[in-house]
Amino acid sequence: MGQNRDLSKFDSIDFEAARARIEGVVQRTELMPLDVGGAGMELRLKMENRQVAGAFKARGAWNNIQRLTPEQRKAGVVCTSSGNHGKALAWAAAKGGVSATIVMPDDAYPNKIAACREAGATVHLAPGRMAAEELCAQLVAGGLVLVHPYDMHGTVEGAGTVGLEIAEQWPEVDCVLIPVGGGGLAAGVSLALRRKLGWGVSIFGVEPSGAASMSLGLAAGAPVILEDIETKVQGLCPPDSGALNISILGSTLDRMWTLPDAPIFAAQKTLARAGETVEVAGAASLALALDLQAKGLLPEVSGHPLRVVAIVSGGNPDPAQFASLLEDSPK
Repeated sequence: MGQNRDLSKFDSIDFEAARARIEGVVQRTELMPLDVGGAGMELRLKMENRQVAGAFKARGAWNNIQRLTPEQRKAGVVCTSSGNHGKALAWAAAKGGVSATIVMPDDAYPNKIAACREAGATVHLAPGRMAAEELCAQLVAGGLVLVHPYDMHGTVEGAGTVGLEIAEQWPEVDCVLIPVGGGGLAAGVSLALRRKLGWGVSIFGVEPSGAASMSLGLAAGAPVILEDIETKVQGLCPPDSGALNISILGSTLDRMWTLPDAPIFAAQKTLARAGETVEVAGAASLALALDLQAKGLLPEVSGHPLRVVAIVSGGNPDPAQFASLLEDSPK
């Protein structure tokens, strides 16, 4: 993976232009040190859970709204989302004076459904993710403009501004860990990091083993539709990973890792007890850092602890689930 180092075919993806569009609207989030014990790793978290609309998705949503033509703005936008992209697009569309329609699977967290409606979007619920995708396609055929949650240039551009910030905030970073669902965040961040920092930094993606669409897609060289989704990590379980993102990550990523649900939920609890509001998907990269550290699988460096950034991608948990993490926390 990452053997083809000619990235020129992705030159149309312009992260600096995206940063100019989102500046002053979307936050530049901090890198927060987290002590996880042991001398072998210096860990910092990229706190996208503190982002506008509660997730990195605000970056791509606002970038896409700013890229619309006058005709597209008049038509209105639509997407399929289990939550964060829908919430971000509803927010961005309202801010930009564009009507938004969000198609959501009916098992999406109720707070995320409510958030889309509260932002002024029209919400349609469908019986499962595939049915939601089909309804979204019908609405696009009817004239609405698709703002894809992960598989389009504007979305990847916006997500990639996370990578620009990491490169500027900690240019000495040795390893960056990125949660992967459809792959938009990983594609954008990894491409931005390669452009800024080159090939000396290790870049790993992580997805639930029960929804390993990116691992399968990279192996096949094209999107693979999952027949069964066997994870409770909402936000990291789309039916497939994007073709654009598979193409980018095939050239930029060092390795994809998969984890069962349990360590990802455990990492969410760690962050919750550190005072952070974070959804379970947002904790996946921390879970990978802890897992690789425990198993001695982190890349080796000499002269200093391995400098690791783990991206905390979102902070919109299910309220009841999040509250349960704190019930037996130390007072």
